[in-house]
Amino acid sequence: MHGNIPPAGDGRTADLRSILKKRQILDGARQVFLLNGYAEASMDEIAVQAGVSKGTLYNHFDSKDDLFRSLIGAEAGCIIRELPSPDLEDPNSAAALRQIGIAILKVMEAPATVATLRLVIGALGRFPRLGEEFFTQTLGPTVERIAEYLDIHVAAGSIQIQDTHSTAEQFARWCLAHAMERVLMPNPPCQMEADCSAWVEQVLRALSISTGTHKHV
Repeated sequence: MHGNIPPAGDGRTADLRSILKKRQILDGARQVFLLNGYAEASMDEIAVQAGVSKGTLYNHFDSKDDLFRSLIGAEAGCIIRELPSPDLEDPNSAAALRQIGIAILKVMEAPATVATLRLVIGALGRFPRLGEEFFTQTLGPTVERIAEYLDIHVAAGSIQIQDTHSTAEQFARWCLAHAMERVLMPNPPCQMEADCSAWVEQVLRALSISTGTHKHV
């Protein structure tokens, strides 16, 4: 086991230490930003919370802006890893989209995601495009996978959609809109799966994707 550990001067060890130190700083930054918001957070506070010197902090991040964007990027990465892909072979488009829609709602309404959404909203004055960037980072890959699913089934003739990418993006945006309730209300009623399913059914009907048959007109 110990024989696999690189020598102290090995570049891989230095890289690993840098990665771990960045993670440590981001963990501290997350707590400070959540407590104080972007505007009121200071690099001094973040250094203290992360347990690093201010010099170490600036060795890894050029500025508070750089650190904040890195934090949002890291949080977006966590969300991406939680989001599923539709089963491309599922012939029932309504069932497949219902399943992935419910999964999107569960991920986007999770406490960690809601906290990140609040950070994004709170920083829009400083970063006006951050909301759209966050949507693209988090739900963008899922939109592409949904569009791919729709393309396959349009080609097969099971559904009829003129612009599959726009439909996939609208589907994801409406799911995100439902999740925003968690951001706006600190303690909303717990969203049961039946409620999530009902919302997705409304979205499917709005997009003219039948919930009972395979055809879409």
